Amino acid sequence: MGNSHNQISEHGAIAIRTEKPFYFAGDLVRGNIFLNICKAGYQGNIIQFTIVGKEKTEWDEGTGEDQRTYRGKNKFYSQTVPIYTFQNQVAQIGQYVFPFQFQLHPHLPGSFYQKNHGDYGYIYYKVKAKFTTTQPNKPNIRNKQEFIVREPIKQMVISQQQERTANLSICCCINKGSSRVKSFCDKNHYLPGDTAQMTIEIDNSNCNLNIDYIEIELQKVLILRANTSTHKYTQKILTQRIPGVQARSQQVGSQSRNIQITLLNQNNPQIELTPTTNGKLVNQQYYLKVIPKFEGCICCSEKPVISFQIVMLYKIPPNYIQPLPQPSDWNPQTFEPVLINFDQQSNMNIANNNMQQNDPFISKQ
Repeated sequence: MGNSHNQISEHGAIAIRTEKPFYFAGDLVRGNIFLNICKAGYQGNIIQFTIVGKEKTEWDEGTGEDQRTYRGKNKFYSQTVPIYTFQNQVAQIGQYVFPFQFQLHPHLPGSFYQKNHGDYGYIYYKVKAKFTTTQPNKPNIRNKQEFIVREPIKQMVISQQQERTANLSICCCINKGSSRVKSFCDKNHYLPGDTAQMTIEIDNSNCNLNIDYIEIELQKVLILRANTSTHKYTQKILTQRIPGVQARSQQVGSQSRNIQITLLNQNNPQIELTPTTNGKLVNQQYYLKVIPKFEGCICCSEKPVISFQIVMLYKIPPNYIQPLPQPSDWNPQTFEPVLINFDQQSNMNIANNNMQQNDPFISKQ
């Protein structure tokens, strides 16, 4: 599975895998720790489970001698617990599986990674397994795996609708009437590359200004924080134009515009759109906007602009799930699942206290 790393020894190896490559915040995560001891003599008896979740930011401001670097770091999870303790201090040859499960906090921000020139922000989650040795100067047997957390939007997919009416004037004081814009958006969240279906109604019948064209825009807003400092980055991802509406006319009902807009980076379609996330230090949002462009100067008027906030989901790479190779003689002893709890102080405790029974490392008499 994604980004797994292995530290093995001549005595064997350990691996950790979650059942799925991604979860929504609040989901129950299930997985397994696999231990294969192929050579006797490894001194150690504790299997440890670790979960790590953190966000980091960094950006530069200014140039030359006035340049300053801002860095932020925040941890959601950073806990280690013994998931199993063998009574024998020397590992016996064998194959073992230790199932585990834990509940993700319902308000975790989604996984995220973006690096530009001079700034970056990321949010990641990992689980780790370690068979701890008691022998000095010997490496522990360890493995880790990253998993993806998506924003908690498991609720029903819903459409969105907005309507805006604005009174328009030119040269700050010459009244030109009012214009109304109404729009529907088929969903509230998408994967990168999805096509958003939109309907746009324009009622310009009470306005003396032509609408030259209507712009549909996908906008991304990224905010990075470090202590009390904030760095905001707004980017227009794509723009699509459709013809406008003449003064004293309308396009409503059956004459409404039906628009399809593919959610890709217009300038670099091969670059995947980074997901929505709501971290404390890393916050990224997407907006689908409908912007009528009127003739003349109406800079002093409030414009009938519609802005749908949408959630962009993390798109799992096709090669993210990696098969776990198993020995040809793989026939492990599987233990009862261990439920790992997170209390209000963010400490983890083992709920199942009966895991010492049938210990495979107890020497036979």
